Amino acid sequence: MFPISMITGDPLWNSLPAAKIINYPLEKADYKPYAQARLCVSNDDFYIQLLAFEVEPEEKSMVGVAIAPFSEEDGGKRYFWLSTNRSGALVCKFIDETTGNETDVSKNVSVRIFTGEDEQGVYWCTNFTLPLSLIEKLFGKSYLVPGHKMKGNFYKLCDGKRPHYGSFYPADFADVNPLGSRYFGDFELALY
Repeated sequence: MFPISMITGDPLWNSLPAAKIINYPLEKADYKPYAQARLCVSNDDFYIQLLAFEVEPEEKSMVGVAIAPFSEEDGGKRYFWLSTNRSGALVCKFIDETTGNETDVSKNVSVRIFTGEDEQGVYWCTNFTLPLSLIEKLFGKSYLVPGHKMKGNFYKLCDGKRPHYGSFYPADFADVNPLGSRYFGDFELALY
């Protein structure tokens, strides 16, 4: 179970636990770019940071997260999908697998894409801020307390010249819907 930190104030990203995206089941060669994700929740917002360590990322190189904040009722079949590629193409939607409906929520999500370098190397990064008011609107609740469990997964994907399909929790990328709730793992809110 991966912990999601409950915070007051702004995220201190380097102090949060990092989920390492290392499951690349279809990769036969050696190109498995290191990527990681961090999550935290404040009184008002859900913060997500996705980093991909690629010196020269392809335009189609993307990072994504699926998060089901209230999965206890439906096993995580209602969730947010947030993704960007290196060029800034953004997808932010609320997916309801029980009905087959998808709703664009991109106007409600703040996104910042940037590049940098740290002790692990050169990276490109996406920070998402998802307001808890949007979660309450779509789920009818927004109570988040220590010990609350969620479901989701993190992804590093590319359909370009160096294709790769990676995730934090194992996913079958040969499946019809490898990004769906069937391949979600557990998250738990924790005080840090």
